[in-house]
Amino acid sequence: MERKLAAILAADVVGYAALMERDETGTHERLKAGRKELFEPEIARHHGRVFKVMGDGMLAEFGSVVDAVECAVALQRGLAERNVAMAADQRIQVRIGINLGEVIVEGEDRYGEGVNIASRLEQLAEPGGIYVSGKVAKEVEKKLAFGFEPMGEHRVKNIAEPVPVFRIKLDGRSARRQPALRSRRAWPWAAAIAVVMLVIAGAWLATRSSAPKAVVPPDLAAADARPSLVVLPFDNLSDDKEQGYLADGITEDLTTALARVPGLFVTSRNAAFGYKGKAVPPAQVAKDLSVRYILEGSTRRLGQDMRINAQLIDATTGGHIWAERFDGAWSDVFALQDKVVENVANALELRLVAGREKSDIAGGTSNPAAYEALLRGLELELRDTPEDISRAVKLYEQALDLDPNFGRAAAELAFVYWNVDEAQLNALGLSWDEKDAKQYEYLARAADHPSPTYYQISAELLTREHRSDEAIAGLQKAVALDPSDPWTFSEMGQALIFNGRPKEARSYLDAAIRLDPAGLTGWKQWNRYLAGLAAFGEGRFEDAAGLLEKIDLKSPEFWAKYYSLQVLLSAYGHLGRTTELQTAKTNLEAVLTEVGEAHYDRLHAQDGFVFKNEADIVRLLEGLAKAGIPELPPGVDPTSKDRLTGAEMQSLLFGHEVQGRRTAPELAEYRRTTAMDGAATITIGSNTRQAKTWTQAGYLCVAYLDLKNLTSCGVIFHNPAGAREQKNQYQFIFHDARYEFSVVK
Repeated sequence: MERKLAAILAADVVGYAALMERDETGTHERLKAGRKELFEPEIARHHGRVFKVMGDGMLAEFGSVVDAVECAVALQRGLAERNVAMAADQRIQVRIGINLGEVIVEGEDRYGEGVNIASRLEQLAEPGGIYVSGKVAKEVEKKLAFGFEPMGEHRVKNIAEPVPVFRIKLDGRSARRQPALRSRRAWPWAAAIAVVMLVIAGAWLATRSSAPKAVVPPDLAAADARPSLVVLPFDNLSDDKEQGYLADGITEDLTTALARVPGLFVTSRNAAFGYKGKAVPPAQVAKDLSVRYILEGSTRRLGQDMRINAQLIDATTGGHIWAERFDGAWSDVFALQDKVVENVANALELRLVAGREKSDIAGGTSNPAAYEALLRGLELELRDTPEDISRAVKLYEQALDLDPNFGRAAAELAFVYWNVDEAQLNALGLSWDEKDAKQYEYLARAADHPSPTYYQISAELLTREHRSDEAIAGLQKAVALDPSDPWTFSEMGQALIFNGRPKEARSYLDAAIRLDPAGLTGWKQWNRYLAGLAAFGEGRFEDAAGLLEKIDLKSPEFWAKYYSLQVLLSAYGHLGRTTELQTAKTNLEAVLTEVGEAHYDRLHAQDGFVFKNEADIVRLLEGLAKAGIPELPPGVDPTSKDRLTGAEMQSLLFGHEVQGRRTAPELAEYRRTTAMDGAATITIGSNTRQAKTWTQAGYLCVAYLDLKNLTSCGVIFHNPAGAREQKNQYQFIFHDARYEFSVVK
C-alpha cells in the first residue's frame, strides 16, 4: 500500500439542494461553468489535481500546501467576483477545507486521514470561508500574506484526536503575527494619467462576459501590514559610464519581479528614482516612502562579464540583513536577476511566485541583446527630445528584429507613436497618418505577447470608445504583470470612474499614491483631478470642489487643468456658488487660449468625458447649465423647432448612408455609412475612418477607433432651405466643426 504526504483541498456548494429545487437546470449549468472556468483552471495553475468529484463537491491534491492555500483564496475571490453580477438567489457559494497529512494512494484516488480531516474542515467552514488544520497554518503562516484566525480545537467524525482549526482571513495577516512594517516615465498630456496588491485570483476571468465584473479595490491596510521594500537605483560601476542604462534597467526589472512575490509590498520605480545620485540616509528613505526594507546595489559589466552586488537593509535598525555578489556572463543576466530576487525573498521569509518565467522580468524576452537594446531605448525615450526619440525607435525596432516575440518592445514602439509631438514626428520623418498607422501596427504586435504598457495604452483607447468594461479587465492583467506601476492603478481609477463606479476608483487612486508618495509633478496633478472627478461622480460636489481647487493652474500640465476646471465649473453650478463661478470661467478661458480655443459650450464638454452611463454625463451637463455655460456654439439656437431629438438622430443615421460636405473649419467632402449597431465608416476629404456612434442625453456622439481623439458629440438640425439633391437637407453641428448632408441610401 503506497502512502505519501499531500495537501488536500475539499470544497462543496452551500445550500446545493435548495438551489437545485429552485432552478435545477440553471444551477447545474452555473455549477458546470464554475468548474470549467474557475475551479479547474485555478487548481491546475496552482499545480493541483482534482481526484474526485461528488455532485456538488470535489477533492483536489497538491504537492505544496502553499499552493493549496493560495488556490483556495483564488477560488473564493473568483467566486465572489462572479457572484456580483448574479441575482442573490442564483449565487453559488462554497466552503473549503484544507489539510496537510498522509494519504493512501490507490490509482488516481486518495484515501485516509489526510482526506477525511480536509472534508471535516470543509463542513465546519462558513459560506465563502476557508478552514485549515493546525498543520497547514503552521506550515504557511510565515510564507503568505493571509491572516489565520484560531477557531479552537474541534472533534471531528472518525478522528480520535481533536483537530486545531484556523480560519483564513482574506483581508490580511492575523493580529497575533504582524510583520514589520513606474509609471516608467514622466507621461505628457493625457498619458500623464497614471499599493501594490497582488491581482485578485478572479482578475483573469473578467473578459469572459460583457457584463461588468466586480473589481476588488486594493486593501491599503493589508498592504501596510506586509513587509515593504524599495529598490533604490543601482550604481553603475562599469568603466563605461554610458552603461548607466543597464543599472537602471536592472533596477526596474528587480522592482517588477519583487513586486510579484506574494506577501511583499514594493514601491514604484518612480518613487525610487527620486533618490538617484543622492546620499540619503536609509531611515529617511524609509520614512519618505513608508517602507521598512531597502535593496540597493551596483552593476559592473566588462565585455561579456557581468557582476551584480546587492544588499538588503532594515531601515529601522540600519543593519544589513543580507548582502551578496553575483558573477556571470552577460548572457546570464536573467539568471543573475533571478538569484537576487530569490535571496531577497528568502531573507524576508517570503515565497517566490511559482512558475515565474525568467523572460517575464525583461518584459517578454530571453535574448540578452534584445533586452539591452530595449534598455538603451528606454533611457533615450526618457530624455524626450526629438533626436533621442528617433534613436529610441531604432533601438526598439532592433530589439524586435532580434526577438520578434518581444511584446514589450512592440508596446514601447506603440507608445512612442501614440505620444509623439510635432517636433518628434518631424525627426521621425513621418506624417500624422503614417504615425497613426505605425501606432496600431505595433499595438497589434504587442497584443500577441502583452505587457503592462500594452494594457495601459489599450485601456485608454477602449475607455474612450465606451468599452470601459474591457479596459478594466485588461488593467487587472497589467497589475498581475507589474504590481509596482502606479500608472496602472491610476488608469484603473479613470476607467472605473467612466464605467460608473467612482467609489471603487478611489481605492485605486489611493493605491497609486501609496506606490509613489512624492509623485512626478504632472502625474500628481492628474491624479488629483481624477480624485475630484470620482467625488463628483458620487454626487459629493463639496468634496469634488475642494479637491479640484488644489490643482496648480501654473503647472505646465495642460490636461489636468483643462479637465479639472470643467468639472469644477459643474460642481460650482450644482452648489450655486456664483462668486467662485466667474473665477473658474476666467481660468478655463485662459487654459483654452493655450490651444487656440475661443469658445466653450456643453458640446465641447462632452469631448473628454467618456462616461458609459448617461446619468453621469447628465450630471456634468446639468451642473454646467446651472453655471451658465451655453449648450451650443454661438449663433445656433438650441430651442429651434428644426432640432432633432436623440431618437430622431439615431433613426436618421443608423442603417443609412448620408453624403454632403464639411463646411467648417474648411470645406471637404463628407460621406458616412452607419450600421444599425452604430458602427460607422466616415470619409472626410481623402481620409476614411472607422468609428463607433451612439446617442446620449439628446446628443449624437462619435469615437474614431484608430485615432488619439476623444469623443465628439453634436446635434442635427433639419435645414428647411435644403434639398436632397443638393445634399444639404440636414446640418450636423459640433463645437469645432459643421457638416451638411442628405440621406442617399
